[in-house]
Amino acid sequence: MAAGNRGLGRGLDALLGGVREDEQKTSDASDVRMIAVGDIKPNPYQPRREFSQAGLEDLCASITARGVLQPVLVRSLDHGGFELVAGERRLRATKLAGLAAIPALVREMTDQESLAIALIENLQREDLNAIEEAQGYHQLQQEFGLSQDELARQVGKSRSAVANALRLLHLPQAVQLSIQQGAISAGHGRAIMSVTDEAVQAELHRRIEENGLTVRQAESQAAFWKQNERLPGAADLEPAAAPSGATKQSTEPLSPELESLQATLSELLGVKVQVSGSSEKGKVTIRYTNADGLRSLAERLGVELA
Repeated sequence: MAAGNRGLGRGLDALLGGVREDEQKTSDASDVRMIAVGDIKPNPYQPRREFSQAGLEDLCASITARGVLQPVLVRSLDHGGFELVAGERRLRATKLAGLAAIPALVREMTDQESLAIALIENLQREDLNAIEEAQGYHQLQQEFGLSQDELARQVGKSRSAVANALRLLHLPQAVQLSIQQGAISAGHGRAIMSVTDEAVQAELHRRIEENGLTVRQAESQAAFWKQNERLPGAADLEPAAAPSGATKQSTEPLSPELESLQATLSELLGVKVQVSGSSEKGKVTIRYTNADGLRSLAERLGVELA
């Protein structure tokens, strides 16, 4: 199957169709090759920039015990070697395990096919952070000229989920970086976005991080600004809105054990998990941002939604 026979003129459905049909052939062991990990270059279209070290170590342990159960997808490069299309975590964990080679499915594809497969494969996972997800949507839109409806259909999300994600890219870079690093959530980002004054946005961002405001508290402060053209002072806040105990707990650094637990739970559940408190007493918060995320979380927990 020549890659040149499938162009954008046939639309993204046609472009992806052949590659998806090829991926279904992975059950045929003769299609899979062992390739030296050093011969595989990283995918420049990988939208995911943050990888949980604890999650990689868990996958590394699994690969050490049972091997790589699903081959990675690569394409041949003109000057020799291969470029990864899908399977970044598997490749990283294989290197971490000290293995010299990894099972791979080799397919010929264009830069545009590689971009589409890499982005969509990652966007259909639940473990991208909100900014990585939004950047992936934006890149697909730019490369293929998709409407939000078409984009939502390709990645299996609702249109509102895609629209909400893309809006995060209008946030100041400092706020986007905080979301990427897990310091604040996408919900915090949307609260900041509802404030149109840049200086006030920066102040609300500072308050969220320094005082450990919940999303509801951040939304309340943003609503106060809309009505009064200023953020609330201490005298304006109801005692219940910012309990001192909760603020203190949220600003205390986590122990290494709880940090590891937080990373592991996030990896296993495929959604943002936040742990606060201590090993004696605390709270585990599981976040989802849309109906698709909730359904995926329920499936992983073995719960059937009504």
